[in-house]
This record gives sequence, structure tokens and C-alpha cells, in this order.
Amino acid sequence: MAGARDGDICRHAARSRLGACGAGNARYALCACESADRGRQRLRRFFRSGNETQRSAATARSNRLGSILRWEMPTAKNVVPVNTRIPMDTPVLIVGAGPTGLTAALELARRNVPVRIIERRDGPSILSRAVGIMPWAMDILDASGAGPLVREASQPTRRLEVWSGSRRAASLRMDVDPDPHVRLFCLPQNETETILASRLSAHGVTVDYGQRLDSIEETEDAVRSTINGSIHMASYVLGADGVRSAVRAHLGQELRGFDLQSKWSIADVDAPEWSEPGVFRVFLRDDGEAIFVIPIGPTRFRAVASVPDALAAMPVPIPVTRVHREGDFIIGIRQVGSYGRRRVWLAGDAAHTHSPVGGRGMNLGIEDAAEWAERLIGDRLERGIDEGYSVSRHVRGQEIIAFTERARRLVARRAGLGRSLALNALGTLGNMAPLNRAIARRMLLT
Repeated sequence: MAGARDGDICRHAARSRLGACGAGNARYALCACESADRGRQRLRRFFRSGNETQRSAATARSNRLGSILRWEMPTAKNVVPVNTRIPMDTPVLIVGAGPTGLTAALELARRNVPVRIIERRDGPSILSRAVGIMPWAMDILDASGAGPLVREASQPTRRLEVWSGSRRAASLRMDVDPDPHVRLFCLPQNETETILASRLSAHGVTVDYGQRLDSIEETEDAVRSTINGSIHMASYVLGADGVRSAVRAHLGQELRGFDLQSKWSIADVDAPEWSEPGVFRVFLRDDGEAIFVIPIGPTRFRAVASVPDALAAMPVPIPVTRVHREGDFIIGIRQVGSYGRRRVWLAGDAAHTHSPVGGRGMNLGIEDAAEWAERLIGDRLERGIDEGYSVSRHVRGQEIIAFTERARRLVARRAGLGRSLALNALGTLGNMAPLNRAIARRMLLT
């Protein structure tokens, strides 16, 4: 491919990945390459032109988002729009320093976009929260250099076992795809956040802890935020501040949907004698309740149950040597009607919540963040009624909610002929390598 343009090389790489992993995994890479190409072409036209009228036309075109922008030759691949009309503290303010906010900040910082990220907690979280990282989210983390660090620290899932009560009914290999990227990696969320924050710090940006967002006021050209009583001016604000989002409250958006009636529970434990490393077990009880035991370290496991007290709910006792954390929670199946407008936007749990079955929550937030950053840089947050960030992410959110709800209802079947037939079929398919691989890909790439 000697002599090819940067964009051609990027697209070739993305299409090669497309052939190996499917369209969903290459979507973000192709979007990024094409946006970078358009940015470079726009810059070339602007700076090569000696015609003042053409410069004015280029400026007018960028004003469609309500700003007067000044194009500066970037040191990274992408064009960075900078508002010069009024003084700005930073072009972008990100509220919330979980995986979603950290990913958004990192995607911008590595492209030389000045960004401030605030978090109302006094310091980094110590809670494990989400643990599973899907291949399509790992692809995004690879672009910033976080992916290899996450892989090194995480526990890869080698096998999935489905138990009916105390009997193992089916087993699937999860590490059989010829593409080594098509794997499920498990790591406590706080450790993932530590890696993301470290990569962000390498770009000169650190999380501003102990900062509470009090209010937001939008003007034609900027967003005026009050943080701990002080004013911060930015061109854009991204709310990645979770289920109780202050940014979402400003937008007047509600998480529409419903809550599951029963309480769920979790327990993070050390159990060196429980299982070989990398085995993910699903226990289906006769009454339709389910318990998931996820490997998050060589001897550490996360139990998630559809009833209170996850450890007591187990049909097979876990020989626990240490309990790191236990708790109950209510699951909401919800999504906002709109992910934002003009200068204020939402991502992650601020925009959607769903069942933990399938392990998609943190991954969807990472994907939200990456698309928002890419669209911001490419001036594509709002482009036509059917082409903007909000519509794109709403469709994707609905897709994931539908997937996780199908999975939740599937494991909630009571014991009976239907469940027995399904488990026997799954056990048979798991013994057939091509079908085992196809099922694993479906589970990991959706």
C-alpha cells in the first residue's frame, strides 16, 4: 500500500477488521477514519486558499452550530474547533469520571482537545461495579492505548457453564474464535477506571475530584456551569454523571421505562477453591431465579443474583475465604427520549439503564463516549433529524436493552420441559466446535 493516503490506510485496516469481526466492530473505526479524512481535506482547502472570500465562506459554514470557530493547524490527525468569541476555561467540560466520562475525556485529549473532567466524589471509586468488557468496547480502548493495559490486568473468560440447580447442563468454550480480540475480559470497574485515568494523565489531564455541578446555563455561544459556586465556561458539556444525572435534569429529560419488581444482589468474594480460573457459571434455579458467578481474578468472583443475598441463593455453596462487598439493588429498564441538544449532551448511565444480564452497561457507555467525541471533533453532533448523535445512540441503546431483556427472560424460565429441551440443545451445540464458535461470537459481538 505504498503511497496510499493516511485515510486509505485507516479504511483498509478497518475493513480488514470488518472481515474478521463483523460490521458492528468496524463501525467506529470507519467513522473515525472518514471523519479524519474530511477534517484534513477541509484544512488543506482553508490554508492553501489565498482568497479571503473563501476563508469567510469556510468560517460561515462552521457557524451552523451557532459558534464562530477558528481553525488551527492541529498536531494530531483531527481538526479541533475552538470558539474564540468569548473567553473559555476549556472547550469541553465532562461531568462524571466513571468509565464513560474517562473514555470521552481520553478520546478528546489524545486528539489535543483541551478538556476538563470533574467528579463529585472526593477521590477514585473503590467499588467494583461493572466487570465485563466486550470486544467492541475493547477496540475503542485499544485506540487510546488503554486496551493492552486492561487485557494485561483482567481475567479472560475461557468457558461458560450453565447449571440447572446443582447439575451442570451445558458448557461453551468462550476462547475459540480465531480472532484473539473476540474474548470477554473481566476486571473490576474501579481498576478499569484507574487504567483510563492513568492514560488520561499521560495526555496532561487529571480528574478534578470533589467538584459538584450546581447549575448549567446555555447561551448562544457557550455553556456557563456553576461548579462548587464558581463559574466555568465551556463550548460543550457532556453529562456522564450516572443515573442521578444533574446534566440530565438540566435538559429536562427523564429515564423512561420501568423498574423490575424484585431486588437483585451482588457479592464480590475470594474463593480460591471454587473453580478453575476463567470459568463463568450461570445457575438456573427451579423457581426461575438465576445466579451468575463471574471470574474477575484468578481466585476472585462476582456473584449476581435475581434475588436478595446472592451467596445464600446459590444452589451450590461457594467456599468463600473473604467477602469484599455485598449489596442489593433495583434494576431499571430505562432510556431517555433524547441524548441532548446543541451544546449539552448525555452518555452512559445518565442516558440508559438495563439489566446486568449480558454485561453490556459499561460497554455501552464507553461506546457512547467514543461516538460523542468523534462526532464533536467532526462537527457531526447534530446533522439532520435522522443523522445526529442522539438518534444514533438511542437506536443503539434500544438494541442493547432489547438484547439484555431477551437474555434476562430466557434465564428466568422456571424448570420444565421447555427449559430442559433448551439446555439439552445448548449442551449438544457446545460439543460441536463450529456451532460453539458461532454462539460465542453472537454473545460477544452484539
